[in-house]
Amino acid sequence: MNEFNSIISTSRSLDLLEQVIEYSSLIGGGYLTSVAPIRQRQDERMTQRIYRRALRITPDENLISLKGSEFFIGSVDFMVRQSPDGDLSYVVLETNGGSNRGYTSLARHELDQVCNGYLEMLRFISDPSPVIIVGHPANDILLAEKIILAERIRTSLVERGMCQNAKIIRLKDFRGLLNDGDGLVILESYEALLPALVGSGERVILNGHPVDAIIGDGVARRHYQMGRGEHFDVVLANWCFNVTDDKYSTYRAVEMASDKLATFNVYPFKSWSADTIDDLIEICNIQRDEMELIIKPFQGSGGAGVHPIDKNTPIPLVVEESMGEYREKFGAWRNPFPYTICEKVNPQRADWRGAKHNYDIRVYVARDGNQLFAVGGLFRIALEPHTGGNRKRALVVNLSGYGGLDIDRGLGISPETLKITRLSEEDLANMFAASAVLLTYIAQNYEKIH
Repeated sequence: MNEFNSIISTSRSLDLLEQVIEYSSLIGGGYLTSVAPIRQRQDERMTQRIYRRALRITPDENLISLKGSEFFIGSVDFMVRQSPDGDLSYVVLETNGGSNRGYTSLARHELDQVCNGYLEMLRFISDPSPVIIVGHPANDILLAEKIILAERIRTSLVERGMCQNAKIIRLKDFRGLLNDGDGLVILESYEALLPALVGSGERVILNGHPVDAIIGDGVARRHYQMGRGEHFDVVLANWCFNVTDDKYSTYRAVEMASDKLATFNVYPFKSWSADTIDDLIEICNIQRDEMELIIKPFQGSGGAGVHPIDKNTPIPLVVEESMGEYREKFGAWRNPFPYTICEKVNPQRADWRGAKHNYDIRVYVARDGNQLFAVGGLFRIALEPHTGGNRKRALVVNLSGYGGLDIDRGLGISPETLKITRLSEEDLANMFAASAVLLTYIAQNYEKIH
């Protein structure tokens, strides 16, 4: 598909996305949420300048080059650290892989690059009747993103001559018998998919038919074989999910790649891992005398279980509260250990609506050929202003962490946003470049990192 047709497809997909969201509200399924207001806050010309600048400051293209099919799409979340003398550096808070969400907040060209990153997976499929899974969490408020991605995949399968016909179905409609020349994109929740996916020999089988590709780290992570490290002949959007899902493993990767990331002024902050409650309490008791801390449960999201620890914190009570939050969101069966403990950095804050707010920057990275490039970004502002304490609502910036999706606190890359956050295009270019280098490093070394 040439660039013009690709952009046309993205425009049609965005129109489809908004129609799906509107229709869902009309039929009583109004949990779907549009991020179009954030998309309208993006300055595409500025983002393209930052993209080109990031390429210029990347010292070696081998730092963003991949040889295999380990990784196709992801994002990196940053906080800007301010030293006592006012110098700025960039702290990696977490990485994400094939379960990326929120990418429809990007401008149209950037969204097209994200979709094309997923479509790069098709190069590694040779089956004349391909089956591709697009998984999503149950009741996903951003399900419309997966719908337009599934549609892009369906049309690309036919346009590339990989099959004669392709359609999108739910799992309940899949009987497992396909004729050569037919392709399927199965759009389904993780919970419904997992009981039906079986690793057999070298293949992953769904209802008796081999699966060629899986999008959705939640599928691989929860699968009893893939989740424990078994490899199969299936293309994953992110085979590095055991690193990108685990904040401590991400911090180890930052430390291991620190010589490469130092070029972009990335600060590798201190972190520890705790396998038990006793370990968690002991580490916090020892380290809080030296610095303020943050505790983060394993494979969490939306800020569930994330809590600050300082010299006055009643640690056992806060740990109990953290675990309660986590299990309320994910269920009692899911294990919050190993916990990650990390130093709490002093961030530069945004001047937003008359007060100082914490914020972070999510940088989206997509594969193009055999290289990774940062293609766009999203700023997220904390719900409450920073007033000197450790209130969680002033600390955790997730847009979906307090019920629903708070679109108002999501800002695009624009001159106004840079003014609010007191950053420059050079700052963002450093984060763009660092994101591509870090995710490439993880893809090349994930087995020894985890």
